[in-house]
Amino acid sequence: MKIKNTVRSLKLSVALLASMAIAGSCTAAQAPSIVTTTYQSSSENFSNPERGFYKSIDPPYKKPDTPSPPLQISELQKVRNENMSMIRRYYLLSEFKDKPISQSYLDMISKDFETARQAGIKMIIRFTYNWLGGGDDAPRDIILSHLDQLQPILRSNSDAIAYMEAGFIGNWGEWHHSSNKLIDSHGNATEDARKVLLKILSVLPRKRMVAVRYFFHKKQVLNNINPLTLAEAFNGSERARIGHHNDAFRHDALDWGTYTGATPIDIEREKTWLNLDTQYVVQGGEPAVADSDPPEYNNCSNSLVDLARMHWSGMTVNANGTSTEPVYQKWREQGCMGEIQRRLGYRFRLIDSAIPDKVKPAGTFSMKFKITNDGWASPYNSRNLEAILRHRQTGKEYYLPIPEAIRMWMPGTTKEVNIVSGIPANIPAGEYQVLLNLPDPAPKLYKRPEYSIRFANQNVWEASTGYNSLLRSIVVDPNVGGDTYSSNQFFKSR
Repeated sequence: MKIKNTVRSLKLSVALLASMAIAGSCTAAQAPSIVTTTYQSSSENFSNPERGFYKSIDPPYKKPDTPSPPLQISELQKVRNENMSMIRRYYLLSEFKDKPISQSYLDMISKDFETARQAGIKMIIRFTYNWLGGGDDAPRDIILSHLDQLQPILRSNSDAIAYMEAGFIGNWGEWHHSSNKLIDSHGNATEDARKVLLKILSVLPRKRMVAVRYFFHKKQVLNNINPLTLAEAFNGSERARIGHHNDAFRHDALDWGTYTGATPIDIEREKTWLNLDTQYVVQGGEPAVADSDPPEYNNCSNSLVDLARMHWSGMTVNANGTSTEPVYQKWREQGCMGEIQRRLGYRFRLIDSAIPDKVKPAGTFSMKFKITNDGWASPYNSRNLEAILRHRQTGKEYYLPIPEAIRMWMPGTTKEVNIVSGIPANIPAGEYQVLLNLPDPAPKLYKRPEYSIRFANQNVWEASTGYNSLLRSIVVDPNVGGDTYSSNQFFKSR
């Protein structure tokens, strides 16, 4: 009897152990695994919003007192087809130096924004009262009244504005040779110029920047000699919204008045100031050509140093017609044009990601990715970041806004982004692609793929959606183990 009981106990023990082993095996099989993916870089020159070379739409050169005609969708589509996402648009106000801007002209400006938006383009805008050969500008009060007229147009169309060049004052709106003495004989900003710049900042929404031609005018207008600091970056203040445009890049040692230093040490000090300030504000412009230029001054090696140092985001391809073509031809011949095309502004490149292979409804989704910025600048306008789960069969999407300061993804740095969120309890089971979306935050542009940021990687870009695929899928399975997510942050359906 005792032997039979012992045998029975042994059988029960063996059965129990076998059952536990099977259960343990099932649990292990259903537990999520983290899959690491490494991404291949791309050297392709492609368009990205608010950066790169751009076309300048100038007043007619044969009729310098005649404003440019309204923008045409065909010419902007050509710009898009040439891998450019921006134009610089001059608005010549020569006929309004002593009177209000006409309603027909204001209507043309509004229509231009609609055309740009239709074409997937953003505009750098500048207003000026004179063009070739210079000429008279307008008095302070006229400028201020014109800005009052422009305010509703600029505010309602700020989504189509990359940034605004200060303009209005002096020849070509470049803040020199002001016939109304808004700039003094030494090139300094007067109190009237200060009021104009502050007025420009007030009529534009706080989310848009204004670029000045001469960096020392920013110091003078705001009575602050210090460059921006990290603590001030992108905070919407006047200092955080004044950037720079250099319209004589590598022209000579002073870039035709951009720098004022009397000695190389003084120039170096000014460049150091700009290097610090342009970390957090836009820098654009154009080269300038003169027969007296030293042949090596705007060569590749010198140009690349200054483009990187001043964090250039954009440059015109056709400044003053074709007068800058010799510079671009030199860059092509010396082999740096491709690098300049790729590195103007930001250029985000995925390095790797770590993503679970499965998750349960109401469970925890946890992933991370590393990304680096190979460009010379970070985005100067705000940008959203979303993680997307898309059902492979139905196409149903679930998205998660990620509170990440993309403007702080600085050049030459690598950022690791960690994402932890809940999966909805009612999400259908199945396989979901994992993607990232960096859309424009403006409601009119949010779903436009032309306005989303593309990563510099092979095989990740979806032109039809503006998403960047992480080349991984995750299976939603109610039988998967893991914790139930306890917070209130969940992917949302759309």
